[in-house]
Amino acid sequence: MKTLLFAVAATIALAGCQGPEPRAPETAAAERFVADGRFEAAAEEYLALSQTVRGPTAHGLLLKAVALLVDVGQTDRASGLLDELAGQAISDELAPQYALLAADLALRRGEPQRTLERLSGVPASLVGHESAPKLHLLRARAYEDTGRFLDAARERAMLDEMLDDATRRAANHSALWDALTRARRARREQALPAATGAFLGWLRLATAVEEHRSSPDALVRALSRWQAEFPSHPAGEEIVTMMLGAVSKTVRQPTRIALLLPLHGDFAEAARVVRDGFLAAWYSDASSTLRPSVEVHDTSFEAIGVVYTRAVEVGADFVVGPLRRGPVTSLACGGTPLVTTLALNEIAETPASGDRTSPGCGPQHPMPGLYHFALTPEAEVRQVAERAWFDGFGKAVAFTREGKWGERIHRAFAAELERLGGILLDHRVLPSVAGEVGKPVAAALGVSQSRERAREIRRILKRKVEHEPRRRQDVDFVFMAARPAGARQLKPHLAFHHAPDLPVYSTSHAWSGVHDPTGDRDLDGVVLGDMPWLVTPEAPEQASLRGQLGGDALATQSPELSRLYAFGADAYRLAIGLRRITGDPLSNIDGHTGRLSAGPDHRIVRRLSWVRFADGLPTPYDPDAAER
Repeated sequence: MKTLLFAVAATIALAGCQGPEPRAPETAAAERFVADGRFEAAAEEYLALSQTVRGPTAHGLLLKAVALLVDVGQTDRASGLLDELAGQAISDELAPQYALLAADLALRRGEPQRTLERLSGVPASLVGHESAPKLHLLRARAYEDTGRFLDAARERAMLDEMLDDATRRAANHSALWDALTRARRARREQALPAATGAFLGWLRLATAVEEHRSSPDALVRALSRWQAEFPSHPAGEEIVTMMLGAVSKTVRQPTRIALLLPLHGDFAEAARVVRDGFLAAWYSDASSTLRPSVEVHDTSFEAIGVVYTRAVEVGADFVVGPLRRGPVTSLACGGTPLVTTLALNEIAETPASGDRTSPGCGPQHPMPGLYHFALTPEAEVRQVAERAWFDGFGKAVAFTREGKWGERIHRAFAAELERLGGILLDHRVLPSVAGEVGKPVAAALGVSQSRERAREIRRILKRKVEHEPRRRQDVDFVFMAARPAGARQLKPHLAFHHAPDLPVYSTSHAWSGVHDPTGDRDLDGVVLGDMPWLVTPEAPEQASLRGQLGGDALATQSPELSRLYAFGADAYRLAIGLRRITGDPLSNIDGHTGRLSAGPDHRIVRRLSWVRFADGLPTPYDPDAAER
């Protein structure tokens, strides 16, 4: 008792030497800023107050400011302030908070080993009930970054018991499961004898999946046995249900959307247009009582997994993005997404060498919880082939522009036409030089061969022979994939080489998206599919969104960026409508980029609006009235 009284007296004496404590009204302003979401203002308030006192009181206020600066991403300033405290005597009460902040900053700087060192002497019992989840989360993420996946899973199992938010628990379960599947089987087996409680269930589940992965029937039986042994285990409803095929149950109506975009660097302009379209659609949805909140996260400076996990851990229950193909591939090949995710691109055919590939990772294998919405040219090409086939044409010659883009288009068109039962008779590359377009056209139509045969006959007969060059007669239609300048050259060359009557089908790339009857007169007769946003701009749905953007902005915006604006708007409509269209092949959304539906492969199918050029203008296409 004497020792306790002495400690209390010493504390009071020390406080008296420090100067006055900030009174409640002084900290109330900072607390109001925090309640209003004005974290930077709150940090400044705490910093100002820390200058008015000394000792532990000043340190505590400074740590509050550092924590707020970390939360808003001002890591450099937060590190500087924390360095100021490094040489001072931190009280035992504040030491755990200091260690947590230092560890968090180290992890954000990409120093996971430093994070673990900072937390090595910090037991959960010292950090308090509110900070204990942060301790386990930091350790888990640092273990994941250093490849110690079993340790990461163990930390997340302890974290799970402290979470009461359903979304964060679901995110933690997915991350725990991902860590377990990445851990070596030998390490999991070594941990089994000492495991208890929920962690034992996680380990047993991982073992069951590992042993029966190659046999679906055996896996279902093993999962059923596991459910009987662990009936109330947290993995039962989420992980096991997903593996049993109830994918549609993972799609929930979002309440907090995280929009992941690269707002700096080479893709910044495109990303900002997508963001503006997304937010314009969100503002237009103001009348909805179920409108979710939206938080934008920049993916430019950190690995996509870090940004994605942080977005979910702060409360996002639906993610839209990323935008670039590389990060989409990394996310998809890194394991099951934490929450329902609408990626704004496709998976690369061949993942980068640094990507860890999950079983079944690839464009042909849908990942549970991950959906893809993209403006890929291949998807357009398949619809063009289908449109021509439905119109009664099956034998084509194709013209694509030079380069890898043209090669992708050619492969996609040939594959789809063959799948439908058609034949690609010839394919030619359109040269970038305008004066040389006639050569590949003549070759593809057989006109060059016709002339060559005439020359050979003249040589054999050694006299002049009248000859009218003829094109090959087995061609039904022409497929074209070129930019506007190249597309305008092709049609006249077809007429010159005796094929003015051949139907021409094209991707949307042949049209600038801007009405230009003088410049586009050479496109007359061309049939192409494009998005309603450009084809029917006067329609009420399109006009409403255009009003959000403003006429001046539209006038100065390139057609490519304008398409991305509509793409961003449809990404929002899909986020709030995905639950409705998933699993129902008859359900769709009339979007700005087309009629949208969810395919069985988790790809969003975008049905185009079809037009046929007449007098230089795109007009609605009626196949029955088309001239053939």
